[in-house]
Amino acid sequence: MIVKNYSGSRAYAQSKLAQIMFTIDLANELEGTGVTVNSLHPATYMNTTMVRAGGITPISTVEEGGAAILHLATGDDVAGKSGLFFNGMNETRANPQAYDAEARRRLRRLSLELTGLSG
Repeated sequence: MIVKNYSGSRAYAQSKLAQIMFTIDLANELEGTGVTVNSLHPATYMNTTMVRAGGITPISTVEEGGAAILHLATGDDVAGKSGLFFNGMNETRANPQAYDAEARRRLRRLSLELTGLSG
């Protein structure tokens, strides 16, 4: 959790890592149910209002990001795969911390504490 020297880009990166970490745990919880979950980075700096308003030159199109989302939802080659990370159309490895079971336990514990939920 960032408590000093806040950086928007660092916070964004940490939130994305947290999403991947939770997805890995959810995939483990859902194993054997027929439900699959995966994480996706659909495209880099898609040509959206948010990207342009941030003064960033778009690199990818919204169509490229949409195609990656549809592929992960409907692609025969990803059917039955769960707990994975995809960059665009390709399965890849996330930040190594995402695969650290103890780091994921700490994240879950902190999330439950900060939201006032019980585990």
